[in-house]
Amino acid sequence: MRIGLIPLDERPVNTRYPRFLAEIAGAELVLPPSDILSDYRIPAKSDALIEWLQTEASKCDVLIVGCETLGYGGLITSRTSDESVAAIAARIETIRHLKLHHPAMRILGFNVITRIPHYNSAVEEPDYWGEYGERLHMLSQYMDRSSQGEAVENELRGLRSQIPESYVNDFLRRRLRNHTINLTAVGLAATGVFDLLVISSDDTSVYGLSSNEKRWLAQWAARLDLGEKLLMYPGADEIGSILVARAINLWKQNSPRFQIDYAVPGGENITAAFEDSAIKVTVERQIKAAGSTIQSDGDILLLVNPPRSSTLGWPITYSETENVERVPHLQAAVTRLERWIASGKPAAVADVAHSNGADNVFVDMLREKGLLLKLYSYSAWNTAGNSIGTSVAQACVAWHGSRDGMEQRRFLAHRLIEDWLYMGKVRNAATLWLEKQIGQPEPTEDMIHPTANWIESQLQDEISQLSMGFRIVPRSLRLPWKRTFEIDFDLEPI
Repeated sequence: MRIGLIPLDERPVNTRYPRFLAEIAGAELVLPPSDILSDYRIPAKSDALIEWLQTEASKCDVLIVGCETLGYGGLITSRTSDESVAAIAARIETIRHLKLHHPAMRILGFNVITRIPHYNSAVEEPDYWGEYGERLHMLSQYMDRSSQGEAVENELRGLRSQIPESYVNDFLRRRLRNHTINLTAVGLAATGVFDLLVISSDDTSVYGLSSNEKRWLAQWAARLDLGEKLLMYPGADEIGSILVARAINLWKQNSPRFQIDYAVPGGENITAAFEDSAIKVTVERQIKAAGSTIQSDGDILLLVNPPRSSTLGWPITYSETENVERVPHLQAAVTRLERWIASGKPAAVADVAHSNGADNVFVDMLREKGLLLKLYSYSAWNTAGNSIGTSVAQACVAWHGSRDGMEQRRFLAHRLIEDWLYMGKVRNAATLWLEKQIGQPEPTEDMIHPTANWIESQLQDEISQLSMGFRIVPRSLRLPWKRTFEIDFDLEPI
């Protein structure tokens, strides 16, 4: 089985994770050379990328195409570039020619409804977001609420008057362009070029232009009778992984059925931070995107530690009320999981109590029962959609492969080290250490390597207290985008 992937961008979550998953199942994943992919705000080399695609396509059984990279040159560039609709659409249309020449090849496409961050920072956005991002986010909210008939015209006019008209116009023109590209992708699905198209909502919310555009796209999908050829749900960075799992399920001509257990009663109805629908919708659609199903007598138990609220974006200490009301439910869920695993059945965990890291209370329960390394998958990074999709993807490929295989154990250890030990513990300590060293929570250019070395040292200490069977290869830890938000590292067995 040979899978070709044009990733969302060059970050490890979009390149290394899908490759790890393919290796677990014994498949081969091919990616464009790193020197033609994006580099943070520098776009991919479009001509070279299209040439690579045309050369590799004939050798692949399945092709997975990220429209952001093929069209714009990467995720960040899709938010910041000034290229025209015509130029971007022309690159995406090259997929039509590939399908014409290779009609038997399955092509799975994905693209993103552009996010609208709720904070003032231009790190990943146009420059004016540094001063007006929060107000533009609120403007988007009022525009959507107004379109749905709410009486918010006074608020809308007042807020718009606080933002330079040129910035509002640029913001809206970019959204119009990106929405047009999303419609272009829908057209490719409607004409059979994409066997499946996933349109994800990146860092979204219940109200806003992102949700407004999603409703428009859903209307066109209904008119074109696309059915399950188009899936829309919250997420972004996990889609490459989930579509690799789908490709492997297709290859094996079989897919696992998932049985869902929400650790806290009613938790399935909570909408997670950065998402626009109840967590159960995200779970259902991630599983569907993988080509799997949900059944009451499933092959794999997916235990979901649901959101603590719709607003928590970072791990915080449990309140006294949660210690009384939530913790007993978690303990009961861990007991159910223990019984399931003891019966010889595979289990996965999606830990989405909050975004951006593990729920340490919950993971400590899993650790005390000795369950962590018995799982098929564990995930707790970034948004709920990211975590759920990654956990579902690994569970699928492990089900086809072997829970005890080296690559499977390595990727499970990688997830536990990154999502639990780093995001749940060490990352906050790293920002405090940087504050003491240089007076700010993120590293300057000359502090990149010292910061990576300090983080690695802290993680090695944490790992040494566990029996994971792996350690971080010395001096291999790196900061892909020169910030503490994400890390990457290599593991070696011990």
